[in-house]
Amino acid sequence: MLVLGVTVVVLTMVVWWRDVIREATYQGHHTLIVKRGLKYGIVLFIVSEVCLFFSFFWGFFHSSLSPGVEIGGVWPPKGVDYLDAFSVPLLNTAILLSSGGTVTWAHHAIIGGKRRE
Repeated sequence: MLVLGVTVVVLTMVVWWRDVIREATYQGHHTLIVKRGLKYGIVLFIVSEVCLFFSFFWGFFHSSLSPGVEIGGVWPPKGVDYLDAFSVPLLNTAILLSSGGTVTWAHHAIIGGKRRE
């Protein structure tokens, strides 16, 4: 049942995005109201992502800066194994930043017409 549900959702997303791109690119049917609605949708999505990550960090800092009696009054709680910040997390951060830099460099090369760079 899960596979069927995921398949239907993915198929619906692909068909919807295909229609939006076709209407905008080839048919030119996007009015000002439709364009504004799409922009508002993107803005609302980004705002919801900011709120989600803000709540994650709020919960983390609240628990770590003033640990409650529920977790034994210590941070990290007893029994929780944690990673050294200078091993795997540092490597993941370096990979994330370098990939972002590479994509930005490629984007500027495409905009500038330097496709070989």
